[in-house]
Amino acid sequence: MSWTVLFVNAAAQAALPADMRARFEHIVTLTREHGLETVREPYVKHLEDKLWEMRLIGRDGIARAIYVTASGDGP
Repeated sequence: MSWTVLFVNAAAQAALPADMRARFEHIVTLTREHGLETVREPYVKHLEDKLWEMRLIGRDGIARAIYVTASGDGP
């Protein structure tokens, strides 16, 4: 299965410090290359149903992103 990752809020993405943006890109790459079902903690955590949490750690602290999974035709 091919995974597409979209950042819905560009302002939130721009507000992340550079090291956390790099961490985000690393997790996205892992997801695209290996599939969401194999990427687990400490990167992502399944919350319930189609709801997941991405965990970003950087020099300035931590950030969490809540996201959903969907199947079918993309945007």
